[in-house]
Amino acid sequence: MIERKLTIFCMAAELKHFTEAATALNMTQPNVTRQIAQLERELGTALFERDGRQVKLTAAGKVLLEESNLLIAAAENIAGKVRCAAAGIKRYRIGATMTAGGYVLPSLLTAFMHEYPDCNLSIHIANTAEIADMLEKHLLDLALIEGPFDSNCFFSSLLLRDELKFVGAPGSLSGREFCLADYLKSGERFILRESGSGTRHHFDEYLQQHNLPLPPESTVVEANSFDTIKHMARSGFGITCISELAVRDELDAGTLESTVAVEGPLSRDMNFIYLPTGKLKFAERFINFCRRKVIPE
Repeated sequence: MIERKLTIFCMAAELKHFTEAATALNMTQPNVTRQIAQLERELGTALFERDGRQVKLTAAGKVLLEESNLLIAAAENIAGKVRCAAAGIKRYRIGATMTAGGYVLPSLLTAFMHEYPDCNLSIHIANTAEIADMLEKHLLDLALIEGPFDSNCFFSSLLLRDELKFVGAPGSLSGREFCLADYLKSGERFILRESGSGTRHHFDEYLQQHNLPLPPESTVVEANSFDTIKHMARSGFGITCISELAVRDELDAGTLESTVAVEGPLSRDMNFIYLPTGKLKFAERFINFCRRKVIPE
């Protein structure tokens, strides 16, 4: 459905190399170069700059890449809807932040599809900022997030309260009260989610609420993977601030330990968000289903 030249352009932009793009697409390098040159002529502007053996996007190329990714995602969605319609199935796309997508939604999605076999649900996991952006662009029908959102743009519905704990290797937190202020003064390491994530937003907000400074950059290791964060914490490299949902198995097994800081507990809301112009009937049905599962009557 997508013009071949755009697919070639996106691959070259991702790999930053025409020859590698040709290999990935099972084409010859001259053919890739010719297709991109034709695209540049049609658009009347250069899309790549040569940088030694590699290439990099021009300002126009960056815009085309962003728009092409949206177009490709929309085309995949259309194709999926057509296939589902042919099979008599309704298809919906749900976004989720990492805690919600990894530890809350999976069982709810499967339970919903068991109860409503005419529905096919897909899930896309990213940080809060990315999920909100995808929702605004109608690439998602509904999302479950832990971070801040624009209440003027989205409808919302609270699902649950999520507790964040300070977590480290066994022995690193036990036997004493954990004071976050003292830990910050010590200069020891933090292993934290990246900026734009809900977890990082609430950690930074917690510091502000308690008049505590942000940790120096030299003491912070950022990771957008819970597996990476937990592995580094288990090794004793530093401590993290993470949802209790994400470390439940490790806490039960004794490979990690958690505590609440003397400054006070840290919790956040996990909200469904969706557009007023979106698929309201599905969103409300799915939200009500999830709330019944999470908060039984």
